Amino acid sequence: MLLQALLLALTPACTALPAHRGPVQDWPFGATQELRTGRDLYNLGALGAKAQIPGTPPPSAPTSGRRSTSIGANPDPKDEGPRALEIVTLLPGGPAEAAGLQVGDVVIAANGTKFAKTGSYAALAKALSKALANPEGDVVELRVEREGEKSPVELQVAVEGLGKPLAKPASKEARAILAERARTWLREHQDSNGGFAQTLSGTTGAVVQTSLAGLAWIAGGSNLEAGPDHEAIAKARDFLRANLTAMKSSMGDGGNWNQENWGWAHAAIFLGELYEHSPSPELLAELQNCADHLVEYQESSGGWAHGPGGPNALGYTELNIVSGLALSGLGLAKRAGCTVDEGALERAAKYIADSSGGGGVGYSTKDGQAGQGNIGRTAAAWLGYTNLGLRKDAQYKQMTKYVKRSIADVLDGHASLMQHILLAGVAAAAQGGASEKNYWSSVETMMLLAHTSDGSFQPRPWHESVSTGSNSDVTFGEVWTTAAWAIALSAAPSEDGSTGLPAWCGR
Repeated sequence: MLLQALLLALTPACTALPAHRGPVQDWPFGATQELRTGRDLYNLGALGAKAQIPGTPPPSAPTSGRRSTSIGANPDPKDEGPRALEIVTLLPGGPAEAAGLQVGDVVIAANGTKFAKTGSYAALAKALSKALANPEGDVVELRVEREGEKSPVELQVAVEGLGKPLAKPASKEARAILAERARTWLREHQDSNGGFAQTLSGTTGAVVQTSLAGLAWIAGGSNLEAGPDHEAIAKARDFLRANLTAMKSSMGDGGNWNQENWGWAHAAIFLGELYEHSPSPELLAELQNCADHLVEYQESSGGWAHGPGGPNALGYTELNIVSGLALSGLGLAKRAGCTVDEGALERAAKYIADSSGGGGVGYSTKDGQAGQGNIGRTAAAWLGYTNLGLRKDAQYKQMTKYVKRSIADVLDGHASLMQHILLAGVAAAAQGGASEKNYWSSVETMMLLAHTSDGSFQPRPWHESVSTGSNSDVTFGEVWTTAAWAIALSAAPSEDGSTGLPAWCGR
């Protein structure tokens, strides 16, 4: 199952890419479902196109259910983007296709700014912001090298205007516009059973995706009774009720591959936030069930593994990204009034402290993995502590300082860039002030480039996916990325708590 991509810590995982919508454009990942190969592609934002560095070879053919997503380049330490972008796939019916951009074209400039000196990201983001901020829409001028043409071709790509707030994409007003588009996309792609037929295969993955979409809809101001997405939330809740107990799974290869804890933790976060807005005895009982499973599946060390059952095929058990998510789920359960075993919390707090250094939560307590914190693991645990009555704990105080000073370091994360964008985004919303400002300043450009004209958000290459030839976010697909961005964009609670995620933020 596809949560293996995290379990294997970037080892390429079994995958089934989503069926593309439209002609043989192979959107969104430049591959067909049958081939089971994808590409780690650079986004051209609202233009509706994706590209690679020119001359990149195709991804390797899958062997034994595995595949890679090579983009043929060394990591970009400054994260400035390629100096040229060879178009690989076009959104069917999107602006770039309508303007005549073709697969194989090499884009070398946007609005007159050449990529050769400073990279493509800043130039593209500036051009996109200008076009999106015009209420009547505007064009982005692309300079393209095309096979058979002696001189570069100039193309004008018409971009739909979203409103003046997009002149400052990191502003609350701009984020609200993009979040609403993402929520609409998620609603339109929800299956009739409440889940999602996307690249996270298996019941556990479906529970994770559904829970994240539900959180995005809640953040937009909907609950079980009211709001534009109240029906979608009700269907998502029904999906969890029907599928949570069906998550048990294991695979061969001589190890334990159970991954239930991902599902129980995400479900607890979704249901806990939902209870804040639509309390009922039935919902509280469902939340208690999630909390009971998380406590039952806690390792004797105090940490959490991907799932119960002992060491996996790689020989390790606990990892603190799951521990942090479990603590977030348990925190929301306790906030709602569920019974959470205090002994389990004491063991968890000790495990987190023993694995940490300088406030940053390490991968685990093992040699070489303790003391090496990152923002995703730390943000998840810190958010859990806020609702678990642990705010006076010395580790909480250290984590608070770490989150404040590291809130912008999403590119220094591990395994899934989107996971760090999501968790750091919620933590930034919880802390507010300078943390929120610094976070959005750091992710503004990648947000613009991820946002596509159909409302979805797309994954992107980053230094770890480039160096390993595998991108977990590509494996997980569009729902994962779109829901994560939608949550980050709208997590900040309003004063009356009707929008945002006041429970997870500990308000």
